[in-house]
Amino acid sequence: MIEETKCEVITVGTELLLGQIVDTNSSWLSEVLANSGINVYYKQTVGDNFDRLFSVFERAQKRSNIIFVTGGLGPTDDDLTREVAAQLFDTQLEIHQDTMNKIEGYFISRNKMMTENNRKQALGFQGGLVFDNEVGMAPALHYEHDGTWWFFLPGVPREMKWLVTEQILPFFKEKGILTKQLYSKVLSFQGIGESTLETELQDLIRNQTNPTIAPLAGNSYVTLRLTAKAATKEESETLIEPVEQQIMDRVGTYFTGYGHVPLEIQLLRLCQEKEITLCSCESVTGGLFASTIVQHEGASLALKGSIVSYTNEIKENVVGVPSSILDEFGAVSEPCARTMADQTREQFNTTIGISFTGIAGAEPVDGQEPGTVFIGISSKEETVVHKVVLSGGRNDIRERAVQEGLKYLLNFIKKFY
Repeated sequence: MIEETKCEVITVGTELLLGQIVDTNSSWLSEVLANSGINVYYKQTVGDNFDRLFSVFERAQKRSNIIFVTGGLGPTDDDLTREVAAQLFDTQLEIHQDTMNKIEGYFISRNKMMTENNRKQALGFQGGLVFDNEVGMAPALHYEHDGTWWFFLPGVPREMKWLVTEQILPFFKEKGILTKQLYSKVLSFQGIGESTLETELQDLIRNQTNPTIAPLAGNSYVTLRLTAKAATKEESETLIEPVEQQIMDRVGTYFTGYGHVPLEIQLLRLCQEKEITLCSCESVTGGLFASTIVQHEGASLALKGSIVSYTNEIKENVVGVPSSILDEFGAVSEPCARTMADQTREQFNTTIGISFTGIAGAEPVDGQEPGTVFIGISSKEETVVHKVVLSGGRNDIRERAVQEGLKYLLNFIKKFY
């Protein structure tokens, strides 16, 4: 009986190492096993070479007590998984008659001649178990060697998934392995970097046991995945709740929701709830704010329109920014961003107007350093301008400016509406 699972996943195939086939098996298998409460500690990929396969299998035997191997169970000479494992286990391979009958029946039913090498797919380990594959030819094989449970699966994803779901996991339950499962809760944060978030929660992360805390950085957000191993969902929530509260006490001001709901979707939902309309005036972002909004269904209920005012001429003649502001302060300035937001809101007759003006290039403009962006938000109640300094390449700055604008806009609406 295995008390604590130390699982390893091995994928076999030279084509995986050459990049000719993308390995989706190990990621799927790792997720399913983790969600079933089986701790996956290692993953390896190895080519179709006897000595290297033996070395990988030998290492896995020493450090893991549940090992999944996918691939190398086919009929050709380079399908070596069974032979290598049999040598490690010091056991013989033998024909599994039910599988052999199935293979022969397949060829007979299609009026095809079965070649001798197809018999190889009916081989199993002497003293081991064979799990029938109802969606393919090669079965899954199981062998226990020196207290370690080995499972060998076909490399074809559809077959591998069926065998795990319909055969292996029920086998684990029968043996009393799956007494607990993993339950996760994802917290999303905006406006705080991954390194800062980790610093604020360093002691919690360092001392984590059950639940565990896993930070994950996106392009403009950070998530924390809290994962508890428990017998029931209710028990997991009891374990997660006090840890979540500690996190919220420290960094709750940056919390934007559970899971990762993009800020633009949060904004659209809030605008629809409050019956708020928007417009944008974009220089540095070049319409990216509006584009981010309109990619989602229901955008027309909130966004009435946008102006891309990339040059000073358009800012002055279309938007209505006075030449005196442009001459005195420049286009990349707080007064320009303020006026862009005010003028566009009035022209479009919306509840709120937002503006973006800044520098995405490599050289300073109007005395401002590259990465400087001014974001104006205008309403009848108040107009505010936020100055941010962003890092990265040209498109990184544009994308981050939009995310900053969405964040400030959400906070503005929550404050005044």
